[in-house]
Amino acid sequence: MNADKQAQATRREALAQAQRKQRKQLKKAEAARAQLDAATQKLGTLEAEITLLVQADHAASLPLSEQQAAQVPNLRRALLIFNPKAKGAIDGTYEPAQIVDCLRSYGIAGELAAKTSGKSARKLAKAAVQQGIGLVIVAGGDGTIEAVAGQLIGSETTLGIIPLGTMNNLARSLGVPLNLDAACALMHTGISRHIDVGRVITADNPNGAYFLEMAGVGLSAHALNFGEGFMKGQWVKLLEALGNAFASTIDTVSIAYDDDAPFQVQTHVVTIVNAPLFAGNMFIGPDAKMDDGVLDVALYGGMSKIDLEHHFRTIAAGKRVDDPRITFRRVRRIRVSSSAALAANADLDVFPPQLIWDISIVPGALSVIVGNGVGLTLPFESASIVPPLTGPQPVLATANGLVG
Repeated sequence: MNADKQAQATRREALAQAQRKQRKQLKKAEAARAQLDAATQKLGTLEAEITLLVQADHAASLPLSEQQAAQVPNLRRALLIFNPKAKGAIDGTYEPAQIVDCLRSYGIAGELAAKTSGKSARKLAKAAVQQGIGLVIVAGGDGTIEAVAGQLIGSETTLGIIPLGTMNNLARSLGVPLNLDAACALMHTGISRHIDVGRVITADNPNGAYFLEMAGVGLSAHALNFGEGFMKGQWVKLLEALGNAFASTIDTVSIAYDDDAPFQVQTHVVTIVNAPLFAGNMFIGPDAKMDDGVLDVALYGGMSKIDLEHHFRTIAAGKRVDDPRITFRRVRRIRVSSSAALAANADLDVFPPQLIWDISIVPGALSVIVGNGVGLTLPFESASIVPPLTGPQPVLATANGLVG
């Protein structure tokens, strides 16, 4: 009996000690949160001031020729990578000269370079970093942005976006307006954030392939082709993707989060999300943030392929779906393994099947000009023109592109 009482006393003392430590740590956490709130408020005040200065500067500026602009001091040097095959270029929405002129009107001297392939875009971006160019602007869609971003990771060069693509998921997530004038005005503020980048280890690339939006293992590679084909009207690609999807099988997979022990689960697909939107404006990561240092992992347990097809159709067009069969977990690293080799994708790149996939986050790896984006924990709130999750940008109420 005495031994039992002694053991109970020991447990209670350990509990009391842990509770004291908890209260002490809580005070530290509350103080840190208060300090963070004060710093965030001060940041917002400074960014609001910058917004007003940009508006005043643009209102007072006169149109400049290229020769006149070259003689104006304090123009910010930038490399402008233009994709002539982007939707907004093909349909004639914006011409390269129009983009250059708009940037110049907002104090940015954009040196135009046309992108002819993903390889050429990567080469141009890499050279810009080596030359110490502080701003690389992509006028194109998500694929071109992702190709360029991979070369800017870990550098001092900031990425700017002028959305010309079909889906513009990254612009929508980061709060970059879909209107040219508004996007250039946002660029003029110079307001940037450091966002996270995902990394997939492949058999051919042990250093990792980067992604900004989403990686997936299993059926996601086929779902990716389905989404792209459906939204872009590539019916042959769509039928091929559907055929592959319904012919594929998947065994129980092993999942390991961070340093946790692995567990078994039956799921046709695992999605690892860095940004809220993917493919055809699919709201695949409804709570995902691009600057929180974690990835949002979803497991689709107990869902058939028909269920998954219905789900992906429903979340297209920016709709949120709450399904109890879909479980989410925020992690820094995930390992997916199976007895059968599984295909995977990182953004638009689809990889050959392999038995083990290691996917992790690289926190704050990329500097990018942002607005009031749904995919940010710390958005630029003074930029009140927010791109919609789907569809065209609403008509702007002002010409300066910063306030609605």
